[in-house]
Order: sequence, then C-alpha cells, then structure tokens
Amino acid sequence: MIFQALPWHQSALVGQLHDAQRLPHALLLRGASGIGKTRYAMALAASLLCETPLDSGLACGRCLACGWVAADTHPDLRQLTRLVDDDGKQANDIKIDQVRALSAFLGVGSHRGGRRLVLIDPAEAMNHVTANALLKTLEEPGGGLCFILVANRPDALPATIRSRCQLRLLDSPGAEQASEWVRTETGCSPAEAQAWLAMAGGSPLQAIRFAEPSQASAHRTMLEAIARLPDTSWIATADVLQPFEGRQWLALMQRWLLDLARCRMGGSPRYFPAQTARLRDLASRTDPQRLADASRDLAGQYRSVGHPLNPRLFCEESLAAYLGAFGPVAKPGPRG
Repeated sequence: MIFQALPWHQSALVGQLHDAQRLPHALLLRGASGIGKTRYAMALAASLLCETPLDSGLACGRCLACGWVAADTHPDLRQLTRLVDDDGKQANDIKIDQVRALSAFLGVGSHRGGRRLVLIDPAEAMNHVTANALLKTLEEPGGGLCFILVANRPDALPATIRSRCQLRLLDSPGAEQASEWVRTETGCSPAEAQAWLAMAGGSPLQAIRFAEPSQASAHRTMLEAIARLPDTSWIATADVLQPFEGRQWLALMQRWLLDLARCRMGGSPRYFPAQTARLRDLASRTDPQRLADASRDLAGQYRSVGHPLNPRLFCEESLAAYLGAFGPVAKPGPRG
C-alpha cells in the first residue's frame, strides 16, 4: 500500500479516517522526531484523496488518484517543505515565495470533486514572515481545503498558527516494537538494533539511517574522535570532523554531552550505553555548572550550523564550546 503509516500509528490513522468527515481545516501533527509523522501525514493525504478506499478507509494504492499521489502530481495536493538546490543543499527555511505560489491552487475548486490538501513539513521551518503569509488562509480556508502541518517542535510555531490548528499527538513506539522494526528493516542483530536506537534517542527512522553501512562508519569515526577529547588535540579532532556535515557531528556532540551530564549526576547514559566506562571517567573530571554552560554554548552553535561563514572555524569553535566542560579553553581566532 502506498504511503503506509508505520505499524505503531496504523490504528490511529484508521481511527482518524473513520471520522474523516469531522477532519479540521488545519491539523497539526506533533510528536518526537523520527517516529514516522511524515509517513502518517502522507498516508492520511493519500487516503483522503483515494477514489476507491478500502473498507478501513485507507488508500487502495491502485486508483488513478493514488497513482498521482505516488508520483507527486495529484492536482488537489500541494506539499511545502525546505527546497534543495542543484548542489543537494537543503534550505534552512520554507520560503515566503513557496506560500505565495499556493495562491493559484487556493483560488480554484477541487479538480476531482473532493478535498484539496496542503501538506507542510516541517512546519517549524516556516520563518515568521512565511507563517504570517499563511495565517490569513488558515483563518478563512476555502471549502474542502485542509492543511496538514507536521512539526517536531510545535512550540517553535507562532501561537497564531498553533491556535488555528487542531493538535494531534503521535505516540512513539515502545522499545520492543521499535527494535523489532529496526531489525526487520535492516537485518541487523538485536544488539545492533538496540545500539542504533539508543544513539538515535529511540527514533526508529533515525536508527535505520545510522545502521546504513556508510552512515554507520561515519558515526563511528565521529564518535571515536569526540570520545577521545579532552585527552587528544582538538585541532586534530577538527581535522577528523570537518569533512562531515556539521549537523551530524554537532548533534552527536550534544548527545555525548547529555550522557556526560547523566553520568555526572549518577545516572546511566541514554545515547551511548556501550561507552559507559569512558563517559563516567570524563564525568568525574567536570561538574554540573560547566556541563550546563557547555550545553548552552553548543546549542548556540547549532543555531548557526546551516550557514557557517567559515566551516573550519565553526568546527573549532564548537569543539571549544564542548571542551569548556573540562575547564577554560582558549577559543580560536580568525585565520589569515
């Protein structure tokens, strides 16, 4: 079946489709990152547009409408997401021009006599100007028009947008169900599935990306470099990290720091249980205040990760922020 929701969301989707006549004009799907919210949204859209749905209400996957949805050519469906340029780089925001381009779609009736759908994912990628441009349409939607917004961080959306949407929380899967699904999708061992899920913070979709061989090798390399700090040169560590995408190693560093904090408070690591001994050793060499300061500084770095002016300097500054957990650090200066 096309755009099938993940197993832990299937019953929720069927339940929503049974009450499809009461679907709000704007639905905000929220939940943890990487649990399948986009899959749910696409399955919902395909089912609402399907012209010969199954008894459950799910899309048949065979009709003309389903074929159009699969090919991203359905005349009554528009999707707004962050654009990707010719070099494969994804934009940080959903642009206002993308919302303005909806005007022709919003101004006409349904081509197939049913609903018209606009899917926005991730909704929090709309900047303030873009969100304001959408607000009027959310206030006065046309007949049969429904917006489906997907958000990892709904609190990042303006209150004016959130207040015009009906919120639906999508649950995360249980640990056993998530592990079984990762094993089925990747063919990995139970121990490997648990390790990938731990690193992904319980996110099944992120776990299977980690399990992909090239990604697994990259994360192993980055993690080993981060784990050796502060006992190795941070300049040498920057040499290892810089070839990788900043979002990858910075997110890894943030999770490593969170596990350090857990160990410092006497708990167990959440993301890297296999590294417990190293984390506890490092935790004994810092304190809660320095860990909190380092976490704050790394969060500040992450806000600029999509557009660093100097990638090498950005990497070194991020390492300096992390190393602040272990004492004062001389931050890198401009390079000639």
